[in-house]
Amino acid sequence: MKRTPIIFTAVFLAVAVTGIVAAEVTMQAGTGGAGSVYTTGNIYVSSSPAGASATLDGGRTQLFTPGTFRGVEPGIHQVRISLQGFQPFSTNVRVSAGATENVIVTLPPVTSPGGMSISSTPRGASIYIDDMYMGKTNQVVGNLAPGPHRLVISEAGYVTWKESVTVRSGEVIPVTVTLVAEVNPAHGDLLVSSTPTGASVYIDGNYMGSTPADDSLDINDLSPGSYAVVVRKPGYQEYSTRVTVQEGGVAQVFAPLQPAAQTASSVEISSTPAGADVFVNNMYMGTTPLSFHDVAAGTYTVDIRMEGYAPFSSSGQVIPGQSVHVIAALSPAQAPAPTTKAPAGELAVVMAFIMAGVASLLVARR
Repeated sequence: MKRTPIIFTAVFLAVAVTGIVAAEVTMQAGTGGAGSVYTTGNIYVSSSPAGASATLDGGRTQLFTPGTFRGVEPGIHQVRISLQGFQPFSTNVRVSAGATENVIVTLPPVTSPGGMSISSTPRGASIYIDDMYMGKTNQVVGNLAPGPHRLVISEAGYVTWKESVTVRSGEVIPVTVTLVAEVNPAHGDLLVSSTPTGASVYIDGNYMGSTPADDSLDINDLSPGSYAVVVRKPGYQEYSTRVTVQEGGVAQVFAPLQPAAQTASSVEISSTPAGADVFVNNMYMGTTPLSFHDVAAGTYTVDIRMEGYAPFSSSGQVIPGQSVHVIAALSPAQAPAPTTKAPAGELAVVMAFIMAGVASLLVARR
């Protein structure tokens, strides 16, 4: 049976642990309603403060909060959230097909930070700490949380250096690295740059990092062959190309990103507990969790109801291209207050006075 898309307009207010997001959209119900068949799920990640790096399964995919890992295979996945100056957070998330799991955290600030003084030979190699690009050598990277940090120093034509460095409170740990030149390497390197910078780079669908402001992103130790390169940045059109990496060679890709036209938004509605009924403009749309894609701008109302819980209703607006999340933490409905009954003895006295009054009234009328 062919499913007919349902288009409606509504207004809602997306409420999360970290705050309130207003949004105004027109939603088209595609996959995501009752009866839909899913093979993958999603993980929505939000942090306070926003702008933290979130990696999935050790860096297979990366985004900056808030954002959503889409098309995640069912099963247990690791999400790591890190931001310079704040304690990193890591958790395991069980993903189910057709569902969106939420990871919403408040990162505690580092109270007694340390740092690393990083230098390399040759100078100008890329520095990555906990999968976040930190610039080029030589420099001091401060405001790091005490504890182990994954340090990567990379430069095209050299063997990538990787170590775990333990930062101590109030200290700057010196790290001096002499990179070893590759001799007759059986692989090649790829340099990727973009305008504007800060774009995410994917090789054959795998996240490799973001383009730095001062240089190219070095992607080393690639086997010879042809690769699909995709460069993405919010608000810009996706850039894609194919590049051939040769043994011992260095390939380069420059991505001139073009501003994107007005794009549609997406809306995800979830509740705790799940399975609540969702109504938009009094129209039943299905049960939580629900996903709506290709969402254009507009206004709408959303009500979430579940037996035994207080109803949830909200309103707001969203700009085109925004990913909006309605997260309803349903509260158990309060039982009606019991009616206070007078004690049996007091009730008998009251009834006696009433009967005496009625008898007096009858006598007076005679």
